Amino acid sequence: MKTMIGRIKRRGEYGQSLAEFSLLLPLIALIIFGLVDVARAMQTYVTLQEAARDGTRYAVTGRIDCTGVAVQSRENCIAQQVQDRLVSLNNIGSATTTFRSWNYPAYADPPTENNAGDQCDAVEVQVNYTYQPITPIFRALVKNSIPMVARERLVNEPFGTCS
Repeated sequence: MKTMIGRIKRRGEYGQSLAEFSLLLPLIALIIFGLVDVARAMQTYVTLQEAARDGTRYAVTGRIDCTGVAVQSRENCIAQQVQDRLVSLNNIGSATTTFRSWNYPAYADPPTENNAGDQCDAVEVQVNYTYQPITPIFRALVKNSIPMVARERLVNEPFGTCS
């Protein structure tokens, strides 16, 4: 008596495996591409957060010595710092940078928009970006894009007398 290793495939079982695989392939592809889109969205958000933090860290120093801007001002240099950090994003043109400051010592609302503030003022840099998924199904689910916002707020260094 012969010992059989494995199982003998009956006629038609190869076709059944192919049919089962073809039914599961779209689901597997959807999961894989969904994971890719989620990973890209997370990477984009972390990049935005890093850009906002770098812009704010530059803002609190009071420096005006950046490269790549036509007019040297604190606001232009802050925006350039943010843009330098965003170079890895696909659609960098949809990223916008805004900043606002709160006056020392009360830090009361409303803030002064588009102003990096003076010494000891609180300054906030905000980066807005529109993320677009690459998978058509996810793009349809989120209506083509996901708005993302990252912001960081710090207090300006006393690069002069706080008043």
